[in-house]
Amino acid sequence: MLADPATHDAIVALVHETYRRLSTPGSDPAALMAHPDFAVAGPGLDEPAYEAADTRGMTEAVASWAFTWTAESIAVWCAGNVAWAQILRSVRTRRNGAEDDVPYWTTGVFARDAAGWRGRYWGGAEPQANPRV
Repeated sequence: MLADPATHDAIVALVHETYRRLSTPGSDPAALMAHPDFAVAGPGLDEPAYEAADTRGMTEAVASWAFTWTAESIAVWCAGNVAWAQILRSVRTRRNGAEDDVPYWTTGVFARDAAGWRGRYWGGAEPQANPRV
């Protein structure tokens, strides 16, 4: 079921803060992904991370690129103390003096505990005009 307004707003705020940190070198995005059971999956074949050290390395690398991550559409669902979000967005890349807007979609899974909502999974994908699958 779609999340109630308070849950929706909390998850959207967490998504925006995650994107802000992923766009800002030195901003410690891994702190938002620090739960011991957190997992990350990027779009590359070598981009799953299941250990805190791997997640930290991956997020620090992404933030160091200073790309601009933008959430254009966020849908949030909730069941009890678990929420998940579909985040449709783009990322503005900068490489060799050229900028490019790349479509990038993320699925985020969150769990609520005494401290509030915290991330448990972050998975990204680059949608293709002509997907192979």
